[in-house]
Amino acid sequence: MMRRCFLVILIASLTFQSTIASEPTLDSLLQTFHEYSGATLVFHRDELPPGRYHDVLKPLDESGKALAAAICLQEAKMYPPRYLEEVGLKTVGVFAACASKRTSDRNRPYDKQLGGYRYFGVYNGTDAIAAALYSEGQLALTFHHEIFHHVDATVDGETASWQLSSDDAFYRAAISGSRPYTAPPIAGDDLVALRQRCFGLTLKDAVSEYAAKNPREDQAETARHLMSMLPNALVQLTDQPELAGSQRIMHVLREYEQSVPDGPGIDWFVDVALERAHHDLSRLTIDQLVVRLKDYADGGVSGYDGVADDPRGARIALQAIVRVSPDSVTAQQASDFVRLATEITDALLKQRIRPDRSQQRFDIWGREEADGVNHTLRRDIVRFGKDAKRLKLIARIHQPDSDVSNTQLTRAQLKNLRLLARYYRFIQSGWSVTEGTQNVFESTRKTFLESLGDDRETLYDQLRTRQLPELSTLISSDGELLTTTGS
Repeated sequence: MMRRCFLVILIASLTFQSTIASEPTLDSLLQTFHEYSGATLVFHRDELPPGRYHDVLKPLDESGKALAAAICLQEAKMYPPRYLEEVGLKTVGVFAACASKRTSDRNRPYDKQLGGYRYFGVYNGTDAIAAALYSEGQLALTFHHEIFHHVDATVDGETASWQLSSDDAFYRAAISGSRPYTAPPIAGDDLVALRQRCFGLTLKDAVSEYAAKNPREDQAETARHLMSMLPNALVQLTDQPELAGSQRIMHVLREYEQSVPDGPGIDWFVDVALERAHHDLSRLTIDQLVVRLKDYADGGVSGYDGVADDPRGARIALQAIVRVSPDSVTAQQASDFVRLATEITDALLKQRIRPDRSQQRFDIWGREEADGVNHTLRRDIVRFGKDAKRLKLIARIHQPDSDVSNTQLTRAQLKNLRLLARYYRFIQSGWSVTEGTQNVFESTRKTFLESLGDDRETLYDQLRTRQLPELSTLISSDGELLTTTGS
C-alpha cells in the first residue's frame, strides 16, 4: 500500500513538474511575439515610442504580463508573419488599465482609483498602440481594434495620418449601398468548412454604439468583430453581401490587403479561419530562395510540374520576393527573381486550368452551389488577377528601369490574358455564365491590363475596350498583339 501511494505521489509530482516546465516563460513569449510579428511587446510607459497616449497607464503585475503576452502572441498569428513590422507598427504596450484625465466622450466611465476616465486602448498615430488588460476577451478585441487604426493609416507600407480618413467616402458609399463592394469569392469546399465552424451573430449593421463616433472607429470596431468571429464573418459575405455589416467587413478586408504590397487578402483569412495558415518563420537566404524558386519554375513534362503539388507554397515563395529589399540583391539575382517569378506565375495559371495542346479545352474546378454560382471558379479567377498584379510588383521592385524586363513582363501578361480569354470562351460555350461570374472575369481582365509593363499606356488603351473573348484571337501565343486595334 505504501509503495502504491509513493508511486501515485511520484507520478503526480512528475506531471506537475512537466506542466511547469512546458509553460513558456515571459521572456520566451516576448521573444516569440517579436520573432513572429516583428513588433516589440512592452509593459512600461517609458518603453513606448513618442506619441499620444492616455494620462494613466497602470503597470501589470508579473502574472498579468505573462497572460497579456500569451494573448497578444495568439492574436498576432491572425496576421501573416512579420506583418506588424511590414505595416510599420513597432511597439505594442499592454497595461493593467488606461485612463485619461479629460474626455469628450460623455459615456466614458470615471474611475476614482485611476483618477481618470477609463479607456480600452489607444493608437499613438504613428507606430505604436497601448491596450489595457481588463479581461482576456477584451484584450484580444482591443488588440485588433487598435492595430486596425494603424492599418487604416497605412497604404503600401507607408503610414500617414491623412490616410486615416482618405477612404471614408468609399466606406460610406459601400455601407449606404450606393456603391457596394462585390463579395470576394471563397471556394465551395472552403465555404462548407467555414459553415461548420460558424459561431456568433451575423453583423447586420454597425458593431456597437461606439462605432457611430466616426468612420475610423466604425472600421476599427468592424475589424475586431471580423477577427473575433472570423468564420461567421467570412460566410456572411457570400450569403448576405448586401448587408451594411457585410459591406463594412469587405471594406476592412480591403484595407488589410492594401496596407502593404501584396498584403493579406481573402485567401489568408480563410486559411486562418480553417487553421491552415502558413506561419513558418524560417528566413531563406537570397541563394536559398533562388533555389526554391527554380524548383517551382521547373515545368517538367506538363509545363507546370514544379507547382503541381504545392501551388500555395509557390505563391508564398513569390510573396517572399516582394519582401526582399532590392538593395540586398545583385543584378543577376534581381534578373533571376523576375524571370523565375514570370515562369512560376505562368505555371500557376496552367496548373489550375489545365489547357490541352490546342488550348481549346480546360479543367473547371468546383461546382454550382444552391445559389447557382461556382464560387471556386470565381475564387480561381480573382487569384489569377492577383498573381498578375504581384508579377508586375516584383518586376517594379527588382528591375524598375529595365526595358527588357518591361517587354518580357508585358508579353507574359498578355500570353496569360490570352489563355484566360480562351478559358472564358470554353466555359461560355458549354455553360450559362452568371452576371456575377462575368463581372469577376471582367475585373480580372482589367487587372491584367493594368499589370502590363511600365510605359505601355498605348497598348492598354488599345485593349481596354475589347471584350475578353476577343482577346483570345487578338493576342498570339507568344504574347504579341496580332492586329492593330482601335480605341
